[in-house]
Amino acid sequence: MAGTSTHADSAVLLPAGYLSTAGNQLVPQGRREPSVRIAAVGWDMGEIAPFQTRARNVAEMRRAGFNTITIGWYNRDLDRDPATFWRQLDAVVRAAGNTGMKVILNHHADEGLAGNGNCLAQQANGLWFDSGPGTDGTDGCGNPGTVTQEVFRADWEQIALHYAGNTTVIGFDLHNEPLAYPGMSTWGDGSVTDIQAMYSTVGSALEAIDPGVLIICEGPQNYGGNFAGKPGITTPEGDLTAVASKPVTLTVNGHRVVDKVVYSVHEYPNEISGVDPDSGPAAVARFNGAWGYVVTKNLAPVWIGEAGSSMQNNPDDTNWATTLTDYVNGNDGALGGPTFARNQQGISTTWWRWGYRPGQGPDGTLDSDGSLKADQFAVYCDWQPIHLPSCR
Repeated sequence: MAGTSTHADSAVLLPAGYLSTAGNQLVPQGRREPSVRIAAVGWDMGEIAPFQTRARNVAEMRRAGFNTITIGWYNRDLDRDPATFWRQLDAVVRAAGNTGMKVILNHHADEGLAGNGNCLAQQANGLWFDSGPGTDGTDGCGNPGTVTQEVFRADWEQIALHYAGNTTVIGFDLHNEPLAYPGMSTWGDGSVTDIQAMYSTVGSALEAIDPGVLIICEGPQNYGGNFAGKPGITTPEGDLTAVASKPVTLTVNGHRVVDKVVYSVHEYPNEISGVDPDSGPAAVARFNGAWGYVVTKNLAPVWIGEAGSSMQNNPDDTNWATTLTDYVNGNDGALGGPTFARNQQGISTTWWRWGYRPGQGPDGTLDSDGSLKADQFAVYCDWQPIHLPSCR
Protein backbone atom coordinates (compact mmCIF):
# COMPACT_ATOMS: atom_id res chain seq x y z
CA MET A 1 0.00 0.00 0.00
CA ALA A 2 1.50 3.32 -1.03
CA GLY A 3 2.63 5.68 1.70
CA THR A 4 2.06 3.56 4.78
CA SER A 5 3.91 4.31 8.00
CA THR A 6 7.37 2.84 8.42
CA HIS A 7 7.64 3.02 12.20
CA ALA A 8 6.03 0.46 14.52
CA ASP A 9 2.35 1.31 14.69
CA SER A 10 2.18 0.03 18.28
CA ALA A 11 3.97 3.26 19.22
CA VAL A 12 1.11 5.27 17.70
CA LEU A 13 -1.71 3.38 19.41
CA LEU A 14 -3.30 4.83 22.51
CA PRO A 15 -2.99 2.94 25.81
CA ALA A 16 -5.66 0.54 26.99
CA GLY A 17 -8.44 2.10 29.01
CA TYR A 18 -9.88 5.60 29.14
CA LEU A 19 -8.05 8.91 28.88
CA SER A 20 -8.02 11.91 31.18
CA THR A 21 -6.74 15.46 30.95
CA ALA A 22 -3.79 17.03 32.76
CA GLY A 23 -3.56 20.69 31.87
CA ASN A 24 -3.38 20.81 28.08
CA GLN A 25 -2.27 17.19 27.82
CA LEU A 26 -4.12 13.88 27.43
CA VAL A 27 -2.93 11.08 29.71
CA PRO A 28 -4.02 7.55 30.64
CA GLN A 29 -6.82 7.68 33.19
CA GLY A 30 -5.54 7.83 36.74
CA ARG A 31 -2.04 8.95 35.72
CA ARG A 32 -0.24 12.22 35.05
CA GLU A 33 1.99 10.71 32.38
CA PRO A 34 2.90 9.65 29.79
CA SER A 35 1.17 12.19 27.59
CA VAL A 36 -0.63 10.73 24.58
CA ARG A 37 -1.95 12.14 21.33
CA ILE A 38 -5.10 11.33 19.40
CA ALA A 39 -4.37 10.85 15.68
CA ALA A 40 -7.89 10.30 14.39
CA VAL A 41 -9.59 9.88 11.05
CA GLY A 42 -13.23 10.68 10.35
CA TRP A 43 -15.41 7.99 8.80
CA ASP A 44 -19.01 7.43 7.75
CA MET A 45 -19.74 4.01 9.22
CA GLY A 46 -22.10 3.22 6.34
CA GLU A 47 -19.39 3.62 3.69
CA ILE A 48 -17.19 0.54 3.31
CA ALA A 49 -15.81 0.83 -0.26
CA PRO A 50 -13.24 0.04 -1.53
CA PHE A 51 -12.42 -2.60 1.10
CA GLN A 52 -15.99 -3.97 1.39
CA THR A 53 -15.93 -4.75 5.11
CA ARG A 54 -15.73 -2.52 8.15
CA ALA A 55 -13.05 -4.70 9.71
CA ARG A 56 -10.80 -4.36 6.67
CA ASN A 57 -11.30 -0.59 6.56
CA VAL A 58 -10.38 -0.29 10.23
CA ALA A 59 -7.28 -2.43 9.74
CA GLU A 60 -6.17 -0.18 6.89
CA MET A 61 -6.75 2.93 9.02
CA ARG A 62 -4.35 1.52 11.59
CA ARG A 63 -1.81 0.73 8.88
CA ALA A 64 -2.06 4.37 7.76
CA GLY A 65 -0.98 5.46 11.25
CA PHE A 66 -4.29 6.46 12.81
CA ASN A 67 -5.12 5.42 16.38
CA THR A 68 -8.73 6.68 16.64
CA ILE A 69 -11.86 6.79 14.46
CA THR A 70 -14.45 9.55 14.75
CA ILE A 71 -17.98 8.47 13.86
CA GLY A 72 -20.87 10.88 13.38
CA TRP A 73 -24.42 9.95 14.31
CA TYR A 74 -27.90 11.44 13.78
CA ASN A 75 -30.91 11.27 16.11
CA ARG A 76 -33.12 10.29 13.18
CA ASP A 77 -31.09 7.12 12.59
CA LEU A 78 -31.11 6.14 16.25
CA ASP A 79 -34.79 6.91 16.84
CA ARG A 80 -36.32 5.53 13.62
CA ASP A 81 -34.19 2.48 12.92
CA PRO A 82 -32.33 1.55 16.09
CA ALA A 83 -31.62 -2.02 14.95
CA THR A 84 -29.63 -0.84 11.93
CA PHE A 85 -28.01 1.98 13.90
CA TRP A 86 -26.66 -0.30 16.61
CA ARG A 87 -25.65 -3.04 14.17
CA GLN A 88 -23.50 -0.68 12.13
CA LEU A 89 -22.03 1.23 15.05
CA ASP A 90 -21.28 -1.88 17.07
CA ALA A 91 -19.48 -3.36 14.06
CA VAL A 92 -17.17 -0.35 13.91
CA VAL A 93 -16.52 -0.35 17.66
CA ARG A 94 -15.84 -4.09 17.63
CA ALA A 95 -13.44 -3.81 14.70
CA ALA A 96 -11.65 -0.90 16.34
CA GLY A 97 -11.28 -2.76 19.60
CA ASN A 98 -9.92 -5.82 17.81
CA THR A 99 -7.14 -3.75 16.23
CA GLY A 100 -6.26 -1.67 19.30
CA MET A 101 -7.87 1.51 17.97
CA LYS A 102 -10.23 3.84 19.81
CA VAL A 103 -13.53 5.51 18.81
CA ILE A 104 -14.95 8.99 19.42
CA LEU A 105 -18.66 9.47 18.76
CA ASN A 106 -19.89 12.80 17.42
CA HIS A 107 -23.48 14.05 17.32
CA HIS A 108 -23.44 15.36 13.78
CA ALA A 109 -27.00 16.69 13.44
CA ASP A 110 -30.59 15.88 14.38
CA GLU A 111 -32.43 14.81 11.25
CA GLY A 112 -29.66 13.48 9.02
CA LEU A 113 -31.34 15.07 5.97
CA ALA A 114 -29.94 17.59 3.52
CA GLY A 115 -33.17 19.55 3.01
CA ASN A 116 -32.80 22.87 1.21
CA GLY A 117 -29.24 23.28 2.43
CA ASN A 118 -26.60 20.90 3.69
CA CYS A 119 -27.88 19.83 7.09
CA LEU A 120 -26.10 16.51 6.72
CA ALA A 121 -22.80 18.33 7.21
CA GLN A 122 -23.84 21.14 9.55
CA GLN A 123 -27.19 21.82 11.18
CA ALA A 124 -28.19 25.16 9.70
CA ASN A 125 -30.18 26.43 12.69
CA GLY A 126 -26.88 26.56 14.56
CA LEU A 127 -28.24 24.55 17.50
CA TRP A 128 -28.07 21.02 18.82
CA PHE A 129 -31.87 20.63 18.80
CA ASP A 130 -34.58 21.53 16.27
CA SER A 131 -37.87 21.44 18.14
CA GLY A 132 -39.27 23.38 21.07
CA PRO A 133 -38.37 26.74 22.62
CA GLY A 134 -35.45 28.42 20.90
CA THR A 135 -36.25 26.98 17.44
CA ASP A 136 -38.64 27.66 14.59
CA GLY A 137 -39.57 23.98 14.54
CA THR A 138 -37.08 23.05 11.81
CA ASP A 139 -33.39 22.22 11.54
CA GLY A 140 -32.79 25.31 9.41
CA CYS A 141 -32.92 23.38 6.14
CA GLY A 142 -36.69 23.08 6.04
CA ASN A 143 -36.82 19.65 7.64
CA PRO A 144 -39.45 19.43 10.40
CA GLY A 145 -37.80 19.25 13.75
CA THR A 146 -38.19 16.15 15.93
CA VAL A 147 -35.43 16.63 18.51
CA THR A 148 -36.15 18.69 21.60
CA GLN A 149 -33.43 19.37 24.15
CA GLU A 150 -34.89 16.53 26.20
CA VAL A 151 -34.73 14.09 23.27
CA PHE A 152 -31.16 15.19 22.50
CA ARG A 153 -30.07 14.40 26.05
CA ALA A 154 -32.02 11.14 26.20
CA ASP A 155 -30.48 9.88 22.97
CA TRP A 156 -26.98 10.68 24.20
CA GLU A 157 -27.80 8.85 27.42
CA GLN A 158 -28.84 5.79 25.37
CA ILE A 159 -25.43 5.81 23.73
CA ALA A 160 -23.63 6.24 27.03
CA LEU A 161 -25.54 3.34 28.57
CA HIS A 162 -24.89 1.15 25.55
CA TYR A 163 -21.11 1.66 25.70
CA ALA A 164 -20.66 2.16 29.45
CA GLY A 165 -17.42 0.47 30.48
CA ASN A 166 -16.34 -0.19 26.90
CA THR A 167 -12.96 1.55 26.81
CA THR A 168 -12.75 1.38 23.03
CA VAL A 169 -15.19 4.34 23.05
CA ILE A 170 -13.12 7.07 24.71
CA GLY A 171 -15.00 10.26 23.88
CA PHE A 172 -18.36 11.87 23.22
CA ASP A 173 -18.22 14.95 20.97
CA LEU A 174 -21.52 16.44 22.05
CA HIS A 175 -22.44 18.43 18.93
CA ASN A 176 -20.89 19.11 15.55
CA GLU A 177 -20.24 22.66 14.35
CA PRO A 178 -22.68 24.81 16.30
CA LEU A 179 -23.05 28.32 14.90
CA ALA A 180 -22.72 31.68 16.62
CA TYR A 181 -25.19 34.01 14.92
CA PRO A 182 -28.28 35.79 16.29
CA GLY A 183 -30.86 33.23 17.38
CA MET A 184 -28.31 30.43 17.36
CA SER A 185 -25.85 29.10 19.96
CA THR A 186 -24.69 31.37 22.77
CA TRP A 187 -22.08 30.76 25.45
CA GLY A 188 -22.69 31.22 29.14
CA ASP A 189 -25.68 33.58 29.03
CA GLY A 190 -28.16 31.21 30.69
CA SER A 191 -30.60 31.31 27.78
CA VAL A 192 -32.33 28.37 26.13
CA THR A 193 -29.62 28.42 23.44
CA ASP A 194 -26.69 28.44 25.89
CA ILE A 195 -24.43 25.69 24.57
CA GLN A 196 -21.95 26.02 27.43
CA ALA A 197 -24.79 25.14 29.81
CA MET A 198 -25.77 22.19 27.59
CA TYR A 199 -22.19 20.91 27.54
CA SER A 200 -22.09 21.11 31.34
CA THR A 201 -25.46 19.46 32.06
CA VAL A 202 -25.46 16.80 29.35
CA GLY A 203 -21.75 16.13 29.83
CA SER A 204 -22.30 15.63 33.56
CA ALA A 205 -25.15 13.19 32.88
CA LEU A 206 -23.03 11.16 30.45
CA GLU A 207 -20.05 11.11 32.80
CA ALA A 208 -22.31 9.77 35.55
CA ILE A 209 -23.42 6.93 33.26
CA ASP A 210 -20.02 6.16 31.73
CA PRO A 211 -17.27 7.40 34.09
CA GLY A 212 -14.03 7.83 32.23
CA VAL A 213 -15.28 9.00 28.85
CA LEU A 214 -14.00 12.35 27.57
CA ILE A 215 -16.61 15.09 27.10
CA ILE A 216 -15.71 17.03 23.95
CA CYS A 217 -17.11 20.53 23.47
CA GLU A 218 -16.92 22.42 20.16
CA GLY A 219 -16.73 26.17 19.98
CA PRO A 220 -19.55 27.83 17.97
CA GLN A 221 -18.39 28.81 14.49
CA ASN A 222 -18.57 32.42 13.39
CA TYR A 223 -17.68 33.68 9.93
CA GLY A 224 -19.01 37.18 10.53
CA GLY A 225 -17.68 38.52 13.83
CA ASN A 226 -19.56 39.83 16.91
CA PHE A 227 -20.02 36.80 19.16
CA ALA A 228 -20.55 36.88 22.92
CA GLY A 229 -20.32 40.66 22.94
CA LYS A 230 -16.99 40.75 21.13
CA PRO A 231 -17.54 42.65 17.85
CA GLY A 232 -15.12 41.90 15.06
CA ILE A 233 -14.09 38.47 16.32
CA THR A 234 -14.27 36.04 13.42
CA THR A 235 -13.76 32.41 14.37
CA PRO A 236 -14.71 30.04 11.54
CA GLU A 237 -13.04 27.16 13.33
CA GLY A 238 -15.07 27.67 16.50
CA ASP A 239 -15.05 30.35 19.20
CA LEU A 240 -13.45 29.27 22.46
CA THR A 241 -12.63 32.79 23.62
CA ALA A 242 -14.98 32.53 26.62
CA VAL A 243 -13.50 29.29 27.97
CA ALA A 244 -11.12 31.12 30.32
CA SER A 245 -13.95 32.92 32.11
CA LYS A 246 -16.80 30.47 31.54
CA PRO A 247 -15.42 26.94 31.20
CA VAL A 248 -17.53 23.83 30.81
CA THR A 249 -17.92 22.27 34.26
CA LEU A 250 -18.87 18.67 34.99
CA THR A 251 -20.42 17.57 38.27
CA VAL A 252 -21.28 14.00 39.28
CA ASN A 253 -22.95 13.22 42.61
CA GLY A 254 -22.10 16.69 43.87
CA HIS A 255 -18.41 16.39 43.05
CA ARG A 256 -16.59 18.36 40.37
CA VAL A 257 -15.01 16.26 37.63
CA VAL A 258 -11.91 18.20 36.61
CA ASP A 259 -10.09 15.93 34.15
CA LYS A 260 -12.56 15.00 31.41
CA VAL A 261 -13.35 18.14 29.38
CA VAL A 262 -11.69 18.55 25.97
CA TYR A 263 -12.48 21.50 23.69
CA SER A 264 -12.62 21.18 19.92
CA VAL A 265 -12.37 23.25 16.74
CA HIS A 266 -12.31 22.48 13.01
CA GLU A 267 -9.49 23.87 10.85
CA TYR A 268 -9.83 23.71 7.07
CA PRO A 269 -7.97 25.45 4.23
CA ASN A 270 -9.55 28.02 1.95
CA GLU A 271 -10.30 25.17 -0.48
CA ILE A 272 -12.92 23.86 1.96
CA SER A 273 -13.81 26.72 4.29
CA GLY A 274 -13.49 29.82 2.11
CA VAL A 275 -11.36 31.33 4.90
CA ASP A 276 -8.46 33.56 3.87
CA PRO A 277 -5.75 33.88 4.99
CA ASP A 278 -5.49 30.22 5.93
CA SER A 279 -1.72 30.10 6.39
CA GLY A 280 1.22 32.09 7.71
CA PRO A 281 1.36 34.54 10.63
CA ALA A 282 -2.19 35.85 10.06
CA ALA A 283 -3.64 32.36 10.40
CA VAL A 284 -1.50 31.71 13.48
CA ALA A 285 -2.82 34.91 15.06
CA ARG A 286 -6.38 33.72 14.43
CA PHE A 287 -5.61 30.32 15.95
CA ASN A 288 -4.08 31.99 19.02
CA GLY A 289 -7.08 34.21 19.63
CA ALA A 290 -9.86 31.75 18.90
CA TRP A 291 -8.57 28.65 20.68
CA GLY A 292 -4.79 28.33 20.90
CA TYR A 293 -4.65 30.31 24.14
CA VAL A 294 -6.53 27.45 25.84
CA VAL A 295 -3.45 25.33 25.13
CA THR A 296 -0.77 27.96 25.81
CA LYS A 297 -2.36 28.89 29.15
CA ASN A 298 -2.56 25.17 30.04
CA LEU A 299 -6.32 25.37 30.66
CA ALA A 300 -7.36 22.18 28.84
CA PRO A 301 -6.57 20.10 25.78
CA VAL A 302 -7.92 21.24 22.42
CA TRP A 303 -8.59 18.55 19.83
CA ILE A 304 -8.92 19.51 16.19
CA GLY A 305 -11.98 17.40 15.49
CA GLU A 306 -11.85 17.96 11.72
CA ALA A 307 -9.12 19.12 9.36
CA GLY A 308 -8.40 17.99 5.86
CA SER A 309 -7.76 18.85 2.25
CA SER A 310 -7.70 17.18 -1.14
CA MET A 311 -4.18 18.70 -1.38
CA GLN A 312 -4.68 19.56 -5.05
CA ASN A 313 -4.65 23.38 -4.85
CA ASN A 314 -0.91 23.76 -4.36
CA PRO A 315 0.68 25.91 -3.12
CA ASP A 316 -2.33 27.12 -1.12
CA ASP A 317 -3.11 23.76 0.48
CA THR A 318 0.58 23.07 1.07
CA ASN A 319 0.97 26.39 2.89
CA TRP A 320 -2.13 25.68 4.99
CA ALA A 321 -0.82 22.23 5.89
CA THR A 322 2.64 23.56 6.80
CA THR A 323 1.18 26.27 9.03
CA LEU A 324 -1.22 23.97 10.84
CA THR A 325 1.36 21.19 11.24
CA ASP A 326 3.88 23.58 12.77
CA TYR A 327 1.19 24.90 15.11
CA VAL A 328 -0.07 21.56 16.40
CA ASN A 329 3.49 20.28 16.83
CA GLY A 330 4.53 23.30 18.87
CA ASN A 331 6.81 25.04 16.39
CA ASP A 332 5.12 28.46 16.41
CA GLY A 333 6.12 29.66 19.85
CA ALA A 334 7.76 32.76 18.41
CA LEU A 335 4.34 33.75 17.01
CA GLY A 336 2.55 33.16 20.31
CA GLY A 337 1.54 29.59 19.57
CA PRO A 338 1.90 26.62 21.92
CA THR A 339 5.17 24.87 22.66
CA PHE A 340 5.61 21.42 24.17
CA ALA A 341 8.28 19.93 26.40
CA ARG A 342 10.06 16.72 25.55
CA ASN A 343 7.70 14.72 27.79
CA GLN A 344 4.58 16.26 26.21
CA GLN A 345 2.58 15.64 23.06
CA GLY A 346 1.30 18.10 20.50
CA ILE A 347 -2.33 18.99 19.80
CA SER A 348 -4.53 16.03 18.87
CA THR A 349 -6.07 16.01 15.41
CA THR A 350 -8.53 14.35 13.04
CA TRP A 351 -8.05 14.02 9.29
CA TRP A 352 -11.34 14.40 7.43
CA ARG A 353 -11.99 11.87 6.03
CA TRP A 354 -11.46 8.19 5.23
CA GLY A 355 -12.46 6.62 1.93
CA TYR A 356 -12.62 7.15 -1.81
CA ARG A 357 -14.75 10.26 -2.29
CA PRO A 358 -14.26 11.66 -5.82
CA GLY A 359 -15.75 15.09 -6.39
CA GLN A 360 -16.18 15.82 -2.68
CA GLY A 361 -14.24 18.27 -0.59
CA PRO A 362 -12.05 16.89 0.82
CA ASP A 363 -12.03 13.94 -1.57
CA GLY A 364 -11.00 11.17 0.83
CA THR A 365 -7.79 9.47 1.84
CA LEU A 366 -7.92 6.69 -0.77
CA ASP A 367 -7.62 6.17 -4.49
CA SER A 368 -10.10 3.82 -6.15
CA ASP A 369 -7.73 0.86 -5.70
CA GLY A 370 -7.52 1.41 -1.94
CA SER A 371 -4.03 2.92 -1.93
CA LEU A 372 -3.39 5.97 0.21
CA LYS A 373 -3.21 9.33 -1.50
CA ALA A 374 0.40 10.29 -0.92
CA ASP A 375 -0.21 14.09 -0.79
CA GLN A 376 -2.68 13.72 2.07
CA PHE A 377 -0.62 11.09 3.87
CA ALA A 378 2.37 13.44 3.87
CA VAL A 379 0.34 15.84 6.01
CA TYR A 380 -1.45 13.66 8.53
CA CYS A 381 1.55 11.44 9.15
CA ASP A 382 3.12 14.50 10.78
CA TRP A 383 0.14 14.73 13.14
CA GLN A 384 0.91 11.39 14.76
CA PRO A 385 2.49 11.29 18.24
CA ILE A 386 5.65 13.38 18.26
CA HIS A 387 9.06 12.09 19.41
CA LEU A 388 8.69 9.09 17.09
CA PRO A 389 10.80 8.24 14.04
CA SER A 390 9.58 9.81 10.83
CA CYS A 391 6.44 8.20 9.48
CA ARG A 392 7.62 8.72 5.93
